Amino acid sequence: MGKSELTKKYIFLLGRPGCGKSAVYNKLIDHLKEEGLAEEFPRVDDFPKLWAKFMQDDKNEKEGKQRAYSRKTDDGGYKVVNDMMWHELLKEVNEDIIPLKKTGRIVFVEFSRDSYHSAFNNFSPDVLDHALALYIDVPFEICWKRNVARHEKAISEGSDDHLVSKEEMEKTYKIDDGLTFAKNAPLPVEVIDNSQNGEDFLDEQIRKIIIILKEKYTYNL
Repeated sequence: MGKSELTKKYIFLLGRPGCGKSAVYNKLIDHLKEEGLAEEFPRVDDFPKLWAKFMQDDKNEKEGKQRAYSRKTDDGGYKVVNDMMWHELLKEVNEDIIPLKKTGRIVFVEFSRDSYHSAFNNFSPDVLDHALALYIDVPFEICWKRNVARHEKAISEGSDDHLVSKEEMEKTYKIDDGLTFAKNAPLPVEVIDNSQNGEDFLDEQIRKIIIILKEKYTYNL
């Protein structure tokens, strides 16, 4: 049998912060390499863009200027006060990933939103026609506990880690439309259950996804 490649050059990893997008990414690329379905796996995340806007607000405040996107919260995090920013971030991501598409490469794109139906209006046909999404299904409270544990571990190890406030997490991510989006989306969507802790459980979910990818989204070179 000849070499195969994925028909989709963009894979969106969707789900609440703490759902395990990094773990899914790392396990997926191991399997994709093993199957010979791609050779390069760049990863694009909108969080650095979000954090840059928070830092710009901090700078503006120190200079006596008005904060444009966020306010600080009592628990040391940030609360978004300009909801249009969420769309601005994804429009920037869309422009970033268009030139990345090429043979032998799968571009992973990660973000979290309460409405994925609305979020994907920010992506162009150049992207959507060559994309599929994986929605990582994990309840909000489990995601929050994982975020706190990650933050506390980073702090204990001496990292300069910042935690998005629970107020902001609840406002933006407590309820999302991921499962309904999966049934009526402008691109194919597969669902991954990562609600249980433990490597074995996630490994089994990833194996199922790899089978789906090979059966539905590959072609022979």
